[in-house]
Amino acid sequence: MLARINDNWGLFNPWRTVNDLQREFWNLFEDLGDSVNRYRPGYPRLTIDEDDKTVKVSVALPGYNKDQIDVEVLGDFLTVSAERLEPDLEEEERYLHRERSFGKFQESIKLPAQVQSAKSNAKYINGILEITLPKADSEKPRSIKVINS
Repeated sequence: MLARINDNWGLFNPWRTVNDLQREFWNLFEDLGDSVNRYRPGYPRLTIDEDDKTVKVSVALPGYNKDQIDVEVLGDFLTVSAERLEPDLEEEERYLHRERSFGKFQESIKLPAQVQSAKSNAKYINGILEITLPKADSEKPRSIKVINS
């Protein structure tokens, strides 16, 4: 037996409104997805830029030493991890207010293109980690001449 939806409600259809609300609700969670950690306090902010020859990733890591930061490229994935240790307090010391975060983090991102990991480099200047990843030759645009046959 087939059921047919009666769409004689005119301008106001309560079922359409309910369906729209449900769709918006689920889209909210889809938008968060795997990147929900980025909204956690202390999680680093990053930007990814791309041109014809390179992919550049900048990660804000203020308060870290370069020895605390690890960068790894595997295929078309980049992983940045670091650890900031909590300073030791004397017995009579205590925090009155603390906003800095401590501990480990790891961020893995899929790069927009295949890169040459052997030619990649990373600089850490003034709290910003800048990673330059040259694109693999197969990813660079190539012009093909069209001929008559």
